[in-house]
Amino acid sequence: MSQIEVHNPFTGEQVFSQPSQSIEAISMHIDAAQGASRAWQVISPAERARHVLTALDYFRNHCDAIAAGITREVGKPLAAAKEELTFMLERAQYLCRFATDGALEARRYPEYEDEGFEGRIECRAKGVVYIITPWNYPLFCAINGTVCALLSGNAVLLKHSTAPSVGGHFEQAFGSMAGIDHLLIHAVVDYEVSARIIEETDINHLVFTGSVQGGRVVQQSVAKRAFNAVPEPFIQCSLELGGSDAAYIAEDADLEQAAFWAVKIGRLHNSGQSCCAVKRVFVHASRYDDFLARAQAIMESEKSGDPMAPDTTLGPLHGGERAVTGLLDMVRQAQHGGARVCTGGETEQIGGVTFLKPTLLAEVTPTMQVLQEETFGPVLPVMQVANDEEAVRQVCNSRYGLTASIFTRSRERAERFVAAVDTGTVYVNRCNFVDARLCWIGQRASGNGSLALAPEGLQAFSARKSVNLDPSQLK
Repeated sequence: MSQIEVHNPFTGEQVFSQPSQSIEAISMHIDAAQGASRAWQVISPAERARHVLTALDYFRNHCDAIAAGITREVGKPLAAAKEELTFMLERAQYLCRFATDGALEARRYPEYEDEGFEGRIECRAKGVVYIITPWNYPLFCAINGTVCALLSGNAVLLKHSTAPSVGGHFEQAFGSMAGIDHLLIHAVVDYEVSARIIEETDINHLVFTGSVQGGRVVQQSVAKRAFNAVPEPFIQCSLELGGSDAAYIAEDADLEQAAFWAVKIGRLHNSGQSCCAVKRVFVHASRYDDFLARAQAIMESEKSGDPMAPDTTLGPLHGGERAVTGLLDMVRQAQHGGARVCTGGETEQIGGVTFLKPTLLAEVTPTMQVLQEETFGPVLPVMQVANDEEAVRQVCNSRYGLTASIFTRSRERAERFVAAVDTGTVYVNRCNFVDARLCWIGQRASGNGSLALAPEGLQAFSARKSVNLDPSQLK
């Protein structure tokens, strides 16, 4: 059995070590979770929401310890880890409100009554949802699936091996509610056991948030499941994958706000390690030089260093030296193709750790790898365009389809952009912001169109049951 180990990205210290749980042990946990779901789903959605809201107090009461654990395990600056926890609680409260407000109530059709019949579509719990969640936003990505699944009456098996302390906290918070144990179980498993969970065990739905390559591997395991002797061979798989999200700075944009959002929030937040970060910027030619100057100033104001230090804004890249080298290779390739480095483009050593300085690239061209592939770090390529039509063509020149954004003062221009781009989310005058009130959707290589968050996110974890009833023969 392999050993699951986690090391502090800044100090190199081992902060977690545990043997992977066996498939036999996990199967027993899943059996227990199936029983928990059967008891949990008979409770009304509003009552389930009340229990989930109470469970959230665990995170409030352990805020400092949870944030510090995240910083040690994934290198996220401590202030950012605390911020993530605050917004996670807000997101979970919205989701609970949807359950209370009737998102899971049966849909009834009055026209049936005119015909002397009754018809409704019910939302029923599926059973056990297996959720595989990544390291970059360990709280956000975990809460998106777990709370929606729990509110829908399911139990959860959560794999959070890259941030195991978070998985442990989720089990502490949600593992036992309403006197029902095993509602959420944290699985510490390696890739091999995880694949066998998907292929061989009694799970009813799968959620994977991570890279495109990881999504491919998971989807292959889902396909293999169809040939195995499991109670439910054809489970739904929700894929929320990466992106190479673009922002367009139109000729009438408020440049101060556009630069702040696209660079500070869009590119540099979480050291650039976000699936929906702004990874490509297209600027109208008339605003190009001004935008570059503002972007450069923002990048040069960032402070890399010890993520535990209060003034650090950029922590070490989670992938360490390998991640830095990969990004630097893209920068060098772009330079060889004629791109200009406005700032950054080199590494620095801090505390024995290699950091890539925030890097701004100008004069990039559409075929460069830095524009075509996902860049998971503080590198921002900027390309000028002649007009809105060219901007839309370049924004759509990608295999990804997670988000896109436009900065403009014109409602008409904004709506044209919204209609023209093929992404799950479109932002106007903001970016890199996940709102629990709106669906989160990955298109093309960024996912399989499954819905997360919003009332529809709760419904996505529900099995539908149609009821067609003739009341004339009933007492």
